[in-house]
Amino acid sequence: MAFTDFVLALSGLLGSLLLPFAGLYWMLRVRRRAVTPSAVRVPAVAPGPVK
Repeated sequence: MAFTDFVLALSGLLGSLLLPFAGLYWMLRVRRRAVTPSAVRVPAVAPGPVK
């Protein structure tokens, strides 16, 4: 009984700490993806005839 209570308390504590950090990680990841230069489309080769 004591071990079960300990496991439940520990999982509740870790779950309550995991949610804010997961949200923060997700928000920073989305913000970083929107700023990266790879999001800007640049043609690899300039259009026009090749000489």
